[in-house]
Amino acid sequence: MNKIFNLTSTFKSSPEDDGSVRIRGMASTSDFDRAGDSIKPDAWGKGGLNNFKKNPIILFNHDYDRPIGRATGLDVTDNGLALEAKISKSAPAGVCDLVKDGVLGAFSVGFRVKDDDYIADSYTHLRAHETRHDRV
Repeated sequence: MNKIFNLTSTFKSSPEDDGSVRIRGMASTSDFDRAGDSIKPDAWGKGGLNNFKKNPIILFNHDYDRPIGRATGLDVTDNGLALEAKISKSAPAGVCDLVKDGVLGAFSVGFRVKDDDYIADSYTHLRAHETRHDRV
């Protein structure tokens, strides 16, 4: 399967003294999304994050031309992929203010599926190659 999938989950934010915003939350959980997709937590531990870790850029709305920050922490947990990131005060279009105001409050991960199971109208992704983490 060569389709790029996007799964979304929420985060918490806290303003920093330098005008940036720190965000923390589960970038991905094993819960099924609205499209019926789920990523098993151990899928991230099978090399799926190696590429992302080399240049952990956070994008705005999946747009490669709109980087807004960097991931500062990644942790594969029993529930999924925990992520911490710093959104730059130089992020375009008032992104920091929108995050602080709670208007923008979710992560979305983009990935290519390396191995999955199809069970009862749902995909469970067993291996994923991370392409990006986005703030949406």
